[in-house]
Amino acid sequence: MDSPPRETQKPYAGLHPEDVKAAIRKKFGTIAKFHEAHNLPPRGVQDVLRGRASRRVQDAMDQVLSDACGRSTEVDNSSAAA
Repeated sequence: MDSPPRETQKPYAGLHPEDVKAAIRKKFGTIAKFHEAHNLPPRGVQDVLRGRASRRVQDAMDQVLSDACGRSTEVDNSSAAA
């Protein structure tokens, strides 16, 4: 039997859209600067968060949010070890 294709878990799955935008703003200052840095359409993040598919925007968001989630985990783990 063939199993159904697995969808990869996005780093922002389960996050509120404002939390996603806040993580992007922490790194780039504004959403517009994020769009410019990655050569994305002006409303790319907003479109993806509303459910519109865009591989380029999703990949750029994945990269930023994976970095942000990794640092958050490191901070949380280091405080537990102390």
